[in-house]
Amino acid sequence: MYIFIYAFFLKDREKYTHILENNKINIILVFIYNIVCYLSVLLPADPNILIKPSIFENSFVIIWFNILAIILYILGGYLLFITLKMRKVIGAQDTEGKLLTNSSYSFFRHPIYLGISLIALGMVLTSINLDAMIIFPFILLGNYLTGTIEEKYDIEERFKKQYQEYKKKVRRFGPFYFWLFLLLIVSLPLCISIWIL
Repeated sequence: MYIFIYAFFLKDREKYTHILENNKINIILVFIYNIVCYLSVLLPADPNILIKPSIFENSFVIIWFNILAIILYILGGYLLFITLKMRKVIGAQDTEGKLLTNSSYSFFRHPIYLGISLIALGMVLTSINLDAMIIFPFILLGNYLTGTIEEKYDIEERFKKQYQEYKKKVRRFGPFYFWLFLLLIVSLPLCISIWIL
């Protein structure tokens, strides 16, 4: 629902400037958005519905996931911090009419949404909750769609040719090898545990 409301306001930014540029509204909406993303993966699973495979009880897997989760918390938190510091605004507020392409934006077109997704993934790995593992792809998709809506209805409209050039150089959520590496390090302890057993 948030994504559709966000798209509605961004489609006509000039008409809804008083809402989109309101600092208090943006802080509240960003807070709610983050809470929904994180609570979705933190809610406890019902063990009677989905039975956790024994591989997730392996101490090597638990330790590996906890270490990886700490790294994801740090990386996600760093992306959020450095990007918000650079933007100097929060939420849908305009960045003083400038297209940001340096720092975290030189690797990811949407570092804030990526940071939220990485923190949520860290929570999934810490909890080793099957429900959270099922929900996480939807959180990632929601963040991806929110970034897509921002691009389509706002950024591409305001920065046209400059943004098209930027899009050719930088992927929305980072380079393919970043995601391949992340997939490998998440699945590695599971593969090792299966191979040893």
